[in-house]
Amino acid sequence: NSEFRNLQLKKKTKILAADVRSRLPFLQRRKSSSCFHGNSLEKALRNNRPSAGEVQRWAESLEALLTNQYGVAVFRHFLRSEFSEENLDFWLAVERFRRTRPLSKMAARAAKIYDEFMSTTAARQVNVDSSVRELTNHSLRICVSPASFQRAQQQVFGLMETDSYPRFLKSRLYAQLANQGAATAPSSANQSTAASPGLANQNMAGCVTFSQS
Repeated sequence: NSEFRNLQLKKKTKILAADVRSRLPFLQRRKSSSCFHGNSLEKALRNNRPSAGEVQRWAESLEALLTNQYGVAVFRHFLRSEFSEENLDFWLAVERFRRTRPLSKMAARAAKIYDEFMSTTAARQVNVDSSVRELTNHSLRICVSPASFQRAQQQVFGLMETDSYPRFLKSRLYAQLANQGAATAPSSANQSTAASPGLANQNMAGCVTFSQS
């Protein structure tokens, strides 16, 4: 059932938190937290190309992929080709939001995330249940906290895990990297960095008011 599924997702993501924190500095080097412009992915992989063994470990689980800085960048490259990179971008935005300090800044960031990814008029709307959308909206109106987007983030993770991730593993892009068969790394007009895969248990202590337009 959905309750058991949510419990499993929570367990999985909890163990990733520490690893994710250690990787955030690399993932936040650019001022633009969601865009990898030009041929940045190509340059990143050319300068420090992951080994075939490292790439093959990405097939162990979505968690294994998302805790590797290059794995996340390559996965986003793939999602972009499927016009679904907003799922990962939402994930990353929530992870940065969750670590916002001071808490007084949370309301403004929450409004931006909701308007960009969850509002019914959002240009980059992620695919979450209407009940989750309403619950998030209600939660934000009452009290903005690190856990405000928890259910939505878990649901988007589940969607990537069961839908996009299996296709990524069957893609030519992944096969080329895993077999080291490509002479050069993949490129595209616009790429995005990845931020974090994990959603740890979230503390409701400390929240701020939020007003949506």
